Amino acid sequence: MHRRKQESPSAALWYVSYGDLVTNMLCFFVMLFAFSSLDSPKKRQESQSMDQRFFAVFSINQAQGAHQWLTKGDKGILMTPASQRNEAVRIVRKVRNKLAKVSMQDRIQVMDNDQVIKIQIPANVLFESGSANIKKGATDVLMALVPILGEIDNYIRIDGHTDDLPPNPKSNFPSNWELSSARACTVVRYFVDEMNMDPERFSAQGYADNRPKVPNNSITEREINRRVEINILNKKKKKIVDKVWE
Repeated sequence: MHRRKQESPSAALWYVSYGDLVTNMLCFFVMLFAFSSLDSPKKRQESQSMDQRFFAVFSINQAQGAHQWLTKGDKGILMTPASQRNEAVRIVRKVRNKLAKVSMQDRIQVMDNDQVIKIQIPANVLFESGSANIKKGATDVLMALVPILGEIDNYIRIDGHTDDLPPNPKSNFPSNWELSSARACTVVRYFVDEMNMDPERFSAQGYADNRPKVPNNSITEREINRRVEINILNKKKKKIVDKVWE
């Protein structure tokens, strides 16, 4: 048995290192070319736009990103995109500016959270005691809101509330359920019938005396609980697009 003669290498060993160097340089210049094309003004603008979209949706920065609130029991965080929050702030500002020009504006409250913008109007600003007919001069309050409600697509819910005292026996309402519901419907009808607003966006609810703001222990507290609330919901009416079939 004889040993096989060891074969000599076909190329110098430094060729391996040289080949790796050339390959790395090729990859380097390919990457430079790719980055130079991505750095064009058009590509840069598209990249920044995409970054802003992701930042607006996923950021938890209170000033620029999604606003956050702890849910009941501190069990989680409810996040609202900044764009949606900014729109709510804009609507609230416009509502307050419009109501500042009407009488008794200091008695009307405007509040908002992540779900609704609530415009709270004392019942005696709009109605006489035990009545569901808008009294003379009270339409100025509702008319001030028409330009704002007309320019948005949000659904609007009108809530009627009373105190715990039953309606006057001489009135047409057997209970506070009918009175609170009738007042809410009267406000809806004003916006829809008188102001020609889209009826599909409106709804009315009557809560009677079941959702008081404060205990019904005095005349002042009962007056606070008698109210009409105009709720601008964060949900918008879906636009139906007619499809053309070829």
